[in-house]
Amino acid sequence: MRGPSATTRSRLTAVALLAGVTTAAGGLVATPAQATSDLGCNYPRVCFWVTGNPYNGNPPTASFQDTYYQTLGSRSRGADWVYNSRNDDGAKIIYSNGDWVCIAPDELAYLEPYGYAVAIDIMDSPYCSY
Repeated sequence: MRGPSATTRSRLTAVALLAGVTTAAGGLVATPAQATSDLGCNYPRVCFWVTGNPYNGNPPTASFQDTYYQTLGSRSRGADWVYNSRNDDGAKIIYSNGDWVCIAPDELAYLEPYGYAVAIDIMDSPYCSY
């Protein structure tokens, strides 16, 4: 029985060499950095503070990142503060009386004067328009 031809051996060597280089390079591939934003609110989230003040280093009590209408839970409903860490999406905060306010990208807002926050709609518009 004959062994593989010289051409076949060259191809097998090339494949083995390529596989070894690919495996070795796999450890060199950088993983994406986890961006953090101001006030302890990780990008790309909209963060709420029901208690505490973000300026005093208090961590957010809740955060949202999905771009659709969502009812706020106990850790965000009625929040005093909200921060939008997103780059180009506005966060529409809806109040119990039906009014709403748009929190622009990279904006911190004190909500208490506006009303009682009950829902959020993260929109593909910095000005919360359709």
